[in-house]
Amino acid sequence: MSTSQNLPMTVMTKIPLELYMWWEDLGESGQDVVKFYLGGLTGLLKISPRGDIIKALVTFWDPAHNVFHFSDFELTPTLEEIVGYIGSTESLRHKYLVTPRAVTLHKFLDLLKISRGVQYPDLAAGFSTPQFIYQRYGHIGGFNNPESKIRSKGNQLKWEKHRCFAFLVVFLGLLVFPRKNGNIDVRIAGVVNTLLTQDKSTLAPMIVSEIFRALTSCKAGGNFFEGCNLLLQMWMIEHLCHRPQYMNYGSTGKSCIGEFYTRVDGFNIPEGVIEWISCLCSVTANQTEWTLGWLSVDEIIYMPATGPHFLLMGLKSIQPYASYWVLRQLRRCQIVPKDEDLSRHVVEIRSDG
Repeated sequence: MSTSQNLPMTVMTKIPLELYMWWEDLGESGQDVVKFYLGGLTGLLKISPRGDIIKALVTFWDPAHNVFHFSDFELTPTLEEIVGYIGSTESLRHKYLVTPRAVTLHKFLDLLKISRGVQYPDLAAGFSTPQFIYQRYGHIGGFNNPESKIRSKGNQLKWEKHRCFAFLVVFLGLLVFPRKNGNIDVRIAGVVNTLLTQDKSTLAPMIVSEIFRALTSCKAGGNFFEGCNLLLQMWMIEHLCHRPQYMNYGSTGKSCIGEFYTRVDGFNIPEGVIEWISCLCSVTANQTEWTLGWLSVDEIIYMPATGPHFLLMGLKSIQPYASYWVLRQLRRCQIVPKDEDLSRHVVEIRSDG
């Protein structure tokens, strides 16, 4: 057994204080800009990370079908559910699916409006520390410090605009697409650039793909969950919060994540990995909240014309997605799915493109 397999699995368990401070310092106008592009994802700042839930869930993950297998049923995060958390009310059919692109050192600096003369060896390796960006855009000192080498030419309005872009990069790099060492993949700057320049774009496929990859990696012995654990823990809790009389099928819009704790108020959330595993072992189909009450699904992404599953491109892999395994989650008649090993369709992506 390798050394990495002997190490305990970890997840992102603490949102950096600097990110909270930066968010507050953006002010209402800056926050509105960020919300316009991220939608309800900004609500993740209000969610407390729960590593015990993620560690327990890995036990039930089936990499061959990209679903969780429980006692007598299966569940998996769907595109529609993730879109709902983001707060979009428009069908995925009309969305531009954001995918990663190779980003060179110079391209990264150009997107962040930082001089190419900056000497920072980590960028050549394909990542940036949050501090590298925070020192330049996290507070007014970055604008006033000539050593920052930012290309705002003394124009604070330009700097304010650039710092919203920088916040988007750090937010996604820390909370949505986290790395084990807490650094940020430089390709996320390219992802943010697409969000800003491409109308009706969505991160949902990338988010689902990275969650699937992280679960499979940790199931195989990986020691860090490189997916959005915050969304996954919320998703699982809501499906366990069974309320037979709750029939609110109205969208919560961009406040979906922010209202999470209100929706699950009164649900006895287990504490610790052992309690969670015990809970998940005993839960049955009739104790599950199959369809999230706030999710209004008029159209669903079912299957492409080319075959029974889609391929979702994330930062680090391409993952098969077969919603026919969990049609009941989307208020559709559940069919008996074809037993096909989907893992053979997984493609790993090198960070250098």
